[in-house]
Amino acid sequence: MFAVEPPDQRGASPSPLAGAALALVDDGASPADLAERFAGVGAGVDAARATALLGELARLGLVRVARHSGDSRFHVLTSLGHQMLGRSLGAEAGVVERLAELERLRTDLLSTIAHELRTPLTAVRTCVGVLRGPETAPSAVEVEALLGTIERNADRMQRVVGDILEIARFRTGEIVLQLRRFDASAMARGAVASVAPLAAQRRQVIELDAPGAPVRVFGDHRRLEQALVNLISNAVKYGPNGSTINVRVRPVATSVAWTVTDEGPGIPVDEQPRLFERFFVGRNDRDGGGRGVGLGLPTALAIAQAHGGTIDVASAPGCGSVFSIVVPAEGPPDVD
Repeated sequence: MFAVEPPDQRGASPSPLAGAALALVDDGASPADLAERFAGVGAGVDAARATALLGELARLGLVRVARHSGDSRFHVLTSLGHQMLGRSLGAEAGVVERLAELERLRTDLLSTIAHELRTPLTAVRTCVGVLRGPETAPSAVEVEALLGTIERNADRMQRVVGDILEIARFRTGEIVLQLRRFDASAMARGAVASVAPLAAQRRQVIELDAPGAPVRVFGDHRRLEQALVNLISNAVKYGPNGSTINVRVRPVATSVAWTVTDEGPGIPVDEQPRLFERFFVGRNDRDGGGRGVGLGLPTALAIAQAHGGTIDVASAPGCGSVFSIVVPAEGPPDVD
């Protein structure tokens, strides 16, 4: 149900050799697979060159890393890659409209990031002006408050930039997961604790429902916690003041699931396929004035997919939303 992210270089086309590589990716390929397929058609492309070609296709949004196998990255075609490969853009019905939508997204991208960074930048500059202004003499308490404001807004800007870089690395397969075995319930407690102050500002209660016994999972603790924090933060953002947010941890067959349930307005059906597109801003954000940069859910999904898992969504207008991160308990596939 997840929409494919639009490419960073919207409107760009692959180089001729990369275009040939796109056709040879077929149902999936590692760099070694691609080099072998080139050899089969009489082209001298070694594994290093195949890696570069797959990187070019990934940057254009035409392939993505599906999994790691040892030191190799297995790539598959995205929906946009299938379109580029199998259709005539001028003749295929609906493709022109899709390209127009990609152009609109490109235009919105800069304004969205500018909007997200302008507010904290303005706050930082204002505080610095007060601290350095010759006509003001803030007290020690006021100085501490101003420095706190600067720190919070600098952290906000750092998170935005970090999210952009993180999701780009996941798309190109440059992220190496730091895998270890840990308790999924303890990780959830840490995620809840980090978001609790934000919820308290809105008189919201975050309830954690977890088994008494440890729920063991093999994964990247920091990044899975980041994904869960993103989901809980969204629940806080969209839930009404005084509402309850439920975070549940459960073993499910051979997987582990973290589920976040909110009492928010719900998500319109027509928006649900686009929830995991980068920089997508739904009507609840636009109409409510709480516009965000639109990276929390795509980042969470990228983390889940890097673990061989996914994110499930259930929502309807007026009925709140339920998001579940589900990953294999024994870690990503093809991990030695």
